[in-house]
Amino acid sequence: MRRPTMPKLPAMRRPSLPKRRPGPKKPLSPQAAALKPAPMPKPDLKLPPLRLIVPAAAAILAVLVVVLLIGTCGSDEGQRVRDTLSRFGEASREKDYQALCDDLLSTSLVEQLRTADQPCEVVWRIGLSEVQNPTLEVRSVEIDGDEATAQVDTGAAGQQPLKTRILLVNEDGDWRISALPDEQKPSARP
Repeated sequence: MRRPTMPKLPAMRRPSLPKRRPGPKKPLSPQAAALKPAPMPKPDLKLPPLRLIVPAAAAILAVLVVVLLIGTCGSDEGQRVRDTLSRFGEASREKDYQALCDDLLSTSLVEQLRTADQPCEVVWRIGLSEVQNPTLEVRSVEIDGDEATAQVDTGAAGQQPLKTRILLVNEDGDWRISALPDEQKPSARP
């Protein structure tokens, strides 16, 4: 059986629109004019001459370099002092007497601590034998050449916190503790 076919329709032509010719523009109504955005001004893209840019950029760069050098020199040494004190607190907590004597104390302090033919490590072992969980918090550091003074808060389990100062000296590029606190004041911390 054959399917019925649809009859073909004649092709339809699209009506052509008359071409629009540009003519005089009609003025906008006041309402339409109020809605029309104002034209954007063209930016002035004129750059100053290169002879003015290069010296200005060089001056700004020089100022930045000086500021960075001044800022990092002082803070870098201060950070190194804080690192030494942090390692001192850590070695005291861990009872690492060898590190205290070999890496963190100045040569003159190690000599002072030797008593009755006892090495530095033994003196520290005796001194810290009853101290539990010692703490050390650095409040401030002042550096004067190869010497530094650190204001610190110290404490230990069962002991009242103390505000004191620790003196350090720069030996061969390393900050080392040169004097332990002799005068200590109770800290305001609980």
